[in-house]
Amino acid sequence: MLKTLIVDGNSILQTGFHGVKDFYHNDKHFGAIFYFLNTLKRNLEKESYDRVVVFWDGKKNYKYRRDLYSPYKVNRKKRLDKEKIDDMFRQKNRISQYLEEFFIRQGGYSNCEADDCIAYYCQMSPNETKVILTNDKDLLQLVNEQVKVLLTRTDTLVTHTDHIKMGKLPIHVPPQNIPLFKILLGDRSDNIKGIMYFGEKSLIKHFPEIEKNKLSIEEIINKARSKLTDGSKDRGLKNLSEGISADGRKGKEFFEINQKIIDLSHPFLTKKAKEEITELINESLDPEGRENKNVVQMMKEDGLFTVLPKKDDSWTSFIQPLTQLRKKEIKYFKLQKN
Repeated sequence: MLKTLIVDGNSILQTGFHGVKDFYHNDKHFGAIFYFLNTLKRNLEKESYDRVVVFWDGKKNYKYRRDLYSPYKVNRKKRLDKEKIDDMFRQKNRISQYLEEFFIRQGGYSNCEADDCIAYYCQMSPNETKVILTNDKDLLQLVNEQVKVLLTRTDTLVTHTDHIKMGKLPIHVPPQNIPLFKILLGDRSDNIKGIMYFGEKSLIKHFPEIEKNKLSIEEIINKARSKLTDGSKDRGLKNLSEGISADGRKGKEFFEINQKIIDLSHPFLTKKAKEEITELINESLDPEGRENKNVVQMMKEDGLFTVLPKKDDSWTSFIQPLTQLRKKEIKYFKLQKN
């Protein structure tokens, strides 16, 4: 079975862009480029992978969710002026060029978020074990026996046997209950509202089993209604039983919309995106035109040599884990061709 590293491209890009601020060459920032490549290098040194796939957010990637729920992510303030946004995307495009040389598969599609692409790839690749590299905890819901998530900020590997801390209270849920938690309580970072007067304390008080067993929305609603029938006057439970949200939605509309925008089991993707992701899974990469000399030239132009150790073999040591990946992809290409 193939072992695949799936990279949440924008997550790693932004961490490098904002975190590695002092790397400049010829008055051009290259912190994001160095951080991205160095992150790949370190992870390929720690673990052997047969292939690496990078997914990027496409243009207007919020479209489907915002059409369904207009407040989706509108609370996110622009932290960068146009000049810095342009510079970040310049570095993203340059990273994409490096990835091509290193035989790293990548995809980004208009109107599609990287999260949905990653979810679909995981669904459509049963013959691969996957590790998702990201800082985004939303992707933890994808964890199962074939999928792990490595959170880069804390270097934490999450597996299907782990329970994930959610919210401010010490609530630890299995990965499959993450969507349920967010459907009921909302997600402040994405500006999604939950049930009115129903928070973390109410959730763990009335439904402690969320920390142990996979639950459905129907089971939660039925239990809430049962408690109300037995005499409970809890207004949060009443709102839950009727689907009354903090932004005025009611009944099935609330549950259906929140489930669609939060639960990645049914990704929002165009037909074209699905077709191209399937191609990424099945295609072999032609080695023609992909050469180390191209990488060396780009490293010189971008200033990467200025931050590597002052040794004759520093650049070969830097790209060696990525070169090993190249060898595996070339071998796979030859096998497929024959």
